[in-house]
Amino acid sequence: MSRGDIQYSTKYEDNMYIYRHVILPEDMAKLLPKTHLMTETEWRNLGIQMTSGWMHYMRYDPGMHK
Repeated sequence: MSRGDIQYSTKYEDNMYIYRHVILPEDMAKLLPKTHLMTETEWRNLGIQMTSGWMHYMRYDPGMHK
């Protein structure tokens, strides 16, 4: 598992928020909590690098649609 394998989308926005998708390698994605969205401390501890104040707002598991 390498933090260098984390992919970041370009930013996009609506009238209220700025968004960015973070795509984790499969082995790192397995470490995500399933009971709650991550706090800033949790996602920083995984090695996700975002500007302070960013919030984890959703989780998409492509395996759900197989």
